[in-house]
Amino acid sequence: MSQIRRSGLQTEVINFYRICCRAVRKKPIEAQNRFQQFVRSQFRQHTISPRDHNMIEYMLRKGKRQLEVYENDSVKDIHS
Repeated sequence: MSQIRRSGLQTEVINFYRICCRAVRKKPIEAQNRFQQFVRSQFRQHTISPRDHNMIEYMLRKGKRQLEVYENDSVKDIHS
């Protein structure tokens, strides 16, 4: 069984997606589906070249700041 070799940046994006998915599970049950749809849409809406490291790093920083806001306990639901 061969294992896919990923760059450090690819691994960072995948790990960030997992962190976002875990954060969704901390939200109220009735809002989790909306949060999950939002996470998916945010990851899919941008078509960035895998070679555009600057843009990927920028989007990761932006996403991490956005996650900090949505992880706040006062945020109970999302409307996209």
